[in-house]
Amino acid sequence: CGNRKSKSIMNNSYYILAKEAIHIERLHICTWEFTNADSYIEFGMEFSYGSFTNDTLNIWLSVPFIKGNDEVKCLLENLSNRANSRFIFNDIVSGISNIGADHRDGSILQFEKRDSLTILPCRIDVSSGFLKFTLNRPNRYEGNLYFRVLVKHNGTIAIKKSGIAKNTYIYDLKINETRNLPEDIYDLKSNENLHICQIHNLFCLHSVPDDFEFSFIDSSKLKNIRKLETEAFKKYLPDVKDIGKDCYNIMFLKDCGKESYSLFTTCSEETIGTKQISLAIATNILCSLLFFVYSVRTGIKKGEVWYIQMPWEGIIALFVLIVLCLYLFHIKRKK
Repeated sequence: CGNRKSKSIMNNSYYILAKEAIHIERLHICTWEFTNADSYIEFGMEFSYGSFTNDTLNIWLSVPFIKGNDEVKCLLENLSNRANSRFIFNDIVSGISNIGADHRDGSILQFEKRDSLTILPCRIDVSSGFLKFTLNRPNRYEGNLYFRVLVKHNGTIAIKKSGIAKNTYIYDLKINETRNLPEDIYDLKSNENLHICQIHNLFCLHSVPDDFEFSFIDSSKLKNIRKLETEAFKKYLPDVKDIGKDCYNIMFLKDCGKESYSLFTTCSEETIGTKQISLAIATNILCSLLFFVYSVRTGIKKGEVWYIQMPWEGIIALFVLIVLCLYLFHIKRKK
């Protein structure tokens, strides 16, 4: 018992548990980082139809930062669309059909290059530190079964370290690491008689603003880095923050064949940029102008217009100040 640590210490660890010994063929984790706004994280799980031993299947996911009133959404309707599924699964969808009479019962996706996939709806119960997913066994299916959820988080998913010149975002994700199992995970596992699910393949994507620099990436797990397809993203998650075109990069990591997984990545954001330098110059000019105006005002000749008496150096300084203010306003509107 002395080796078990509390979740407050291991606040970057995720666990997937179920009563049945489920083998998850693919686990998808995708983070969306937005500057000065809420961030999002997606979890998608693919498993075989044989995982159902009863009419319902319950899966618990430990999410360190989750609270009882957090917003969590099932993405069945989002994925029951050709363009959205092509965006997520990176394959052309050749056909979509409903599992039952209603599209809300689930959808079967047929792809050109990979096996078919059955997308299931799930009921989501949210509590402090945990998500519980309840899925019903489908009457018909093709290929493996899959469900995906979106979690909204007030703040950043990463561990943020603020500095004078830059901010560092640390994505240190640990999945199913049983060494030093947190107390609440141990209690849930024991009380509910659960098993930690085996994960065959882990796919992780981090989407960050393009002014972030990827400082450290495990090259053995890196697949690629590319621009976010903005229009496709807006159609897939229209309720997520609106973003400008070509303003985000996506890093794609993959690992497989392990009992537990660890993904460590860092990004850095320069806090002293063009905007801050322009603001400092504008402040300096404004302060100098205030002293200058005082000297002009105290020595102004009565009966003459004040701006006619202003030296040309003061006029240039005032013009530069106006241009800088307009430039800062333009940067703010653009963002």
